[in-house]
Amino acid sequence: MLPTLLLILYGVVLLGIALASLKYNTSMENYLVAGRSQRKLLVTASMLASTIGGGITIGTVTKTWTMGFPAFWFVAAGGLAHFLQGALLSRRVRETEALTLPDMAVKLSGPALGTAASVIIMITWVGIATSQFVAVAKVVSAITGLAHQPAVIAAAGFLIAYTLIGGQKSVLRTDLFQFGILAVSLLGALAWLYLGKPPAAGSVAIELFNKSFGVLDLVYYVVVMGGSYFICPMMFGRLLSADSPANARKSSFMSGAGMLLFAFAITFIGLWAKASLGAAELGAADPLNYLARSVLPPVLGTVLIFGLLAAILSTADTVLLTAAGVLENDLIKRKSVGGVRLWVVVIGIIGTVIALFQTDIIGILMKTYNGYTAGIVPVLFVAIMYKDKRRLSPAWGLAAVLVGYALGTAGSFAPAASAWAKLLPLLGLIMSGGLALAGVYVKRPSVDQAA
Repeated sequence: MLPTLLLILYGVVLLGIALASLKYNTSMENYLVAGRSQRKLLVTASMLASTIGGGITIGTVTKTWTMGFPAFWFVAAGGLAHFLQGALLSRRVRETEALTLPDMAVKLSGPALGTAASVIIMITWVGIATSQFVAVAKVVSAITGLAHQPAVIAAAGFLIAYTLIGGQKSVLRTDLFQFGILAVSLLGALAWLYLGKPPAAGSVAIELFNKSFGVLDLVYYVVVMGGSYFICPMMFGRLLSADSPANARKSSFMSGAGMLLFAFAITFIGLWAKASLGAAELGAADPLNYLARSVLPPVLGTVLIFGLLAAILSTADTVLLTAAGVLENDLIKRKSVGGVRLWVVVIGIIGTVIALFQTDIIGILMKTYNGYTAGIVPVLFVAIMYKDKRRLSPAWGLAAVLVGYALGTAGSFAPAASAWAKLLPLLGLIMSGGLALAGVYVKRPSVDQAA
């Protein structure tokens, strides 16, 4: 009863913050990028809250329980990507003064690339929203005892309402303390498990490769999964909300360091579960929720459950806002805050319907990321890097996106155990990058000449 009451109180507090932010949502710039006035602490915390979401946390612990230490790369790849983002992109991204990632694509190449990016983001981010709804349903089920489908409906309904009221200002305000809850709960759980109830000596294996994870898997995780963090509409939304290009760059570096730290923390929690829990003991529960309910002390377990909930909310609201902003601003080409709110509801309903019948968080994420990363990431990387020198040819840029996306998506439909499931997205990245690079050297005037 007490956890359920705390859940209701937590929801009321978040809705109160959203309502307090309602007065700021007078324009698309305020609603989508929080007026471009946010300090690096808020930007960094929001980047971490959105990347180390509850879906990735629960999913990575589950993957660690099945495949061992190599599951570390699912989060660590994002940390490395953010370091590279800080070194190469963050300052340039903030300087574009764009509202969304497709808006930036239009500025750097033209409408064709912007439209292609918009469509792909919409497809991908519905999948990501679905994964977050699945994750939050697991936590709500753990707190209230609700079955999966009622938990999905209740959680998604709250998330939709919270996001459409508050906008980006509310998201940034709440992400700082929500990530704080997650950080304290994960580090506290890690300390208690290894100090208070250590696993048997030699039962925790740290191995870079094993029978479930080879060299190709490592390349896939670092390049394809990492690429989805390197150039990401959600992360770019954070960078575009920073108060300066310099602080946008610092935020990427700080987020990268945080992701690597928590990659270790999350993985070692999973390794403890792998060493100490059997399949019969877990039953149908995922390892992390089982630890929170049945292994950790009640207070720490409750804090961990609410930390997971906070992390999921931080990711899910950003996903909904990103997808709805792209649909309104870049596909329909309107500048209406009311329109963004409408699409938050529509996208949320679609994700909810899919989540009613899905439970594999990491599987959903991997399938949605393949096409996006192979199609969008290499093209925008080339366009951003050359933005002050040459302009990417719209025709070549569109061709690069379509070829990369087709190959990446084909990988999602290949049998999971087949090498093609990873080779096709990697081939898509190479082909897309090569076509985009050729597209900046076709006979077109340089930026200075065009001006």
